[in-house]
Amino acid sequence: KTPDGKHYIVNGIKKWITEGAYSDYFVTAVRTGKTGTPKDLSMLLVERGPGLDTKQIKTTYSTCCGTAMVIMKDVKVPVENLMGKEGRGFLQIMYNFNHERWLIATNLIGQARAAVSDTFMWARQRKIFG
Repeated sequence: KTPDGKHYIVNGIKKWITEGAYSDYFVTAVRTGKTGTPKDLSMLLVERGPGLDTKQIKTTYSTCCGTAMVIMKDVKVPVENLMGKEGRGFLQIMYNFNHERWLIATNLIGQARAAVSDTFMWARQRKIFG
């Protein structure tokens, strides 16, 4: 934080950020403590402005996704942009990951069922050896 306590000073790099080349705001986990534990992480909403630069990353799929590297050098973020409570960022990240994992797992189960179904349908109609 700044000496007056009104801003966080953010330095660091985020890589492989989808839509990062076009975004005006970035939800970012930042280290706000000095103990080196997960309790040091907080979530900040960082606005594009002085000190924040993005560079588009070339990908094998598509450039329209705007996948980028976000570089922050001495970005001043108002304390009002703290999302949740200071030191609770790791819990927020894990809470979101649980939902994402559930969605991914159910999606993959559906795809596997469709693949098995198609395989059996093909095997039943296929004629071999005359």
